[in-house]
Amino acid sequence: MFYKKMLLLAGLVWSVFFSFGQAVLSGKVQSPEGLPMPGVSVRLLNLAASPKPAQVPGLGTSTDVSGIFQLKVNVSGHYLLRVSAVGYLADSLEVLIKGDSLKANFTLQETKHHLEGIQILNKRNLTEVNRDYTLGPIAMVLTAGAAADVTAALQTYPGAAPAGNETGFFVRGGTAAETIVLFDGMLVKNAFGSRLPDLANRSRFSAFLFDKTTFSTNGYSAAAGQAMSSVLTMDTRGVAVKSSTEFSLIDLGLGAAHTHRFKNSSLMLGGNYYNFSPYHKIIPQNTQWKKDPEQKQLSLHYKHKTSENGIFKVFTDYSDTQLSFYMDNLNYPRKDLLYNRNKNLYVNVNYQDFVSSDWKLFAGASYNKTLESGKVSTEASGSLTSQGSSQLSTADYFQNDEVWHQKFSLSRKFRGSSLINFGAELFENSRREGYAEMSRKYSDVLVAGFGESELYFTDQLNLKSGLRLESSDYLRQLNLAPRTALYYQPDPAHKVVASYGWYYQKPDDSFLAQTAALDYEKSIQYALEYEFKLFSRIFRLSVYQKDYQQLVKIKTPVFSGFQAYGPPIKIEEFNNNGSGYAKGVDVFWKDKQSLDFIEYYVSYSYLDTKRDYIDFEASARPSFAPKHTFNLVAMRSTSNARWQFSGTYTFSSGRSYYNPLNPVFMSDRTQYNHNFSIGINHLPTWLKGFSAFNLNLNNVFGFKNVYGYRYAYDGSRRTAILPPAGRSVLLSFLMNIDGDDFNH
Repeated sequence: MFYKKMLLLAGLVWSVFFSFGQAVLSGKVQSPEGLPMPGVSVRLLNLAASPKPAQVPGLGTSTDVSGIFQLKVNVSGHYLLRVSAVGYLADSLEVLIKGDSLKANFTLQETKHHLEGIQILNKRNLTEVNRDYTLGPIAMVLTAGAAADVTAALQTYPGAAPAGNETGFFVRGGTAAETIVLFDGMLVKNAFGSRLPDLANRSRFSAFLFDKTTFSTNGYSAAAGQAMSSVLTMDTRGVAVKSSTEFSLIDLGLGAAHTHRFKNSSLMLGGNYYNFSPYHKIIPQNTQWKKDPEQKQLSLHYKHKTSENGIFKVFTDYSDTQLSFYMDNLNYPRKDLLYNRNKNLYVNVNYQDFVSSDWKLFAGASYNKTLESGKVSTEASGSLTSQGSSQLSTADYFQNDEVWHQKFSLSRKFRGSSLINFGAELFENSRREGYAEMSRKYSDVLVAGFGESELYFTDQLNLKSGLRLESSDYLRQLNLAPRTALYYQPDPAHKVVASYGWYYQKPDDSFLAQTAALDYEKSIQYALEYEFKLFSRIFRLSVYQKDYQQLVKIKTPVFSGFQAYGPPIKIEEFNNNGSGYAKGVDVFWKDKQSLDFIEYYVSYSYLDTKRDYIDFEASARPSFAPKHTFNLVAMRSTSNARWQFSGTYTFSSGRSYYNPLNPVFMSDRTQYNHNFSIGINHLPTWLKGFSAFNLNLNNVFGFKNVYGYRYAYDGSRRTAILPPAGRSVLLSFLMNIDGDDFNH
């Protein structure tokens, strides 16, 4: 009966994609890169006016945060629909109004009358990060199944794998540690919640903080280091338009924030409180919670516009999260009880402006401190396989991380569009951790310098080359990483990119806390990409090869997999003899115009990968890297832009897992995993200010997804690794009393 109801609900939602809207003038305005343009002026001009078209009184509006406009009309005849924005060429369309609804989409082009300095900031280069893999805050909220989580939305794009039971962002066969997160260009050491057994935590930051969020898959800048697979870049918005107060109420908790606009600056103060207990009483859970997750969070965001093109930003975020749950310990008859508390402080200060007419300066500093503590209650036993002991023991643990990141860079254009960029950065990090009566610690200072150039030989041919040099005081090792990419664009519709690069990364902090006799881990990447772009249709095909070298290998008494409980407590040997590879194909298709008010995209990733690292017995496919991943994402807005509907279907092939009874290491596979999610968003007109209702239903059909199996050491017992819940529901209400969007 439940499945019938869910099928009926899904059919109803998808049928809305093809329903009719109101009799209005509506559409969407976007930038040349396909990004929505909020605040664009939309006016209806009377062509019958003399001597030139004149504004029709009362018939004007502006686009919302998703670039959509809706204009109700009570006139008929020939009119001119005109859209305009500062810094862009105005566009217009003649319309014949007869009482029917009309749709008109616009793409505004940048004016050619900018100063040279403004061109450096705004002009898109051939080598710029591809914005078609870039999401704004509205797109993150509307992506069904993402539940407004930054990384969950990006996981629907090619190259990214569904996280499943692991915390982090996994790109092209890389581990979560191989992706670094940059917040306004500065490092976030702990961008997610705690790394807990078989629980995937969402990212810490609200989607509404950012103007755009993107991730790289290959060929990323020499300015980014300590990442062997990807760089996740999150850029915050500029100064708030006006003062406002906003509230949020979701089925997990509530929040509030106030933004005050000064003459050239804005200050936002906000806080959230989440308690999962009421939600878990309604939605059945696979995880056996002892204490449901509870979080308190406070944030501050100050922005000051220092000049026409310069801005100074300060961001601070503090959160405190507590939880506990039972875990299957297959070596003993009773479950383990894990209690965890995570306190995290992140501070980011950055400034950018032109220090002369043609030199752009960026300077920033960030500080991230995470205090993690807890205890594990487990059944004591004289041997690993004993079943008879009933004595319980409790062991406390802690893990404290502290990271300072300081960075500056200078960039300048020359000979038209060519560009040079150079700078330096300093990372100071320390780790202190302990379990039971044991503890260990280490600290390091890593200094890096980088330089790169973009040379435009012609308007169609461009070469980007860079070098990055790093030195670790703790490892006493240097590395030099060359990176280059050749761009060829014979016409606006076609582009080919070939890239090659070396990427280094320090070993895991828990390894370094035990030994300094290690070297950097390394990956060498090759990639070839073809893109076809015509109007609002995009096709992209990428092939790549990653060769892993110097991966850390460890020797442990029993296989840990570096998955269930983090790094093993006892490690007998370290070396850099590990290796591996990842190669594959990514396909992407996006269409925003074929169907009325509907946008959709399709992504597919094929991944062939094996690695011999940590305590792997042999080279094998790791559990976080499915061979096939497919995503279909569709969004539909009604003509008045008051309702948005979305649907996401995700497929991934079976994941590998360790079976001690199988002589072929990591050769077992789970069944295929499926997920179909829907989202509904409504912007009501009967409430003061700007408000939104959002409903997100994840895995509405209740597919039973399995991410792997855990075994007893002797293979006598096993248990399936399941998501925390078969289905999840996120119901939220957001309201800004005075503003036109959300800042917190």
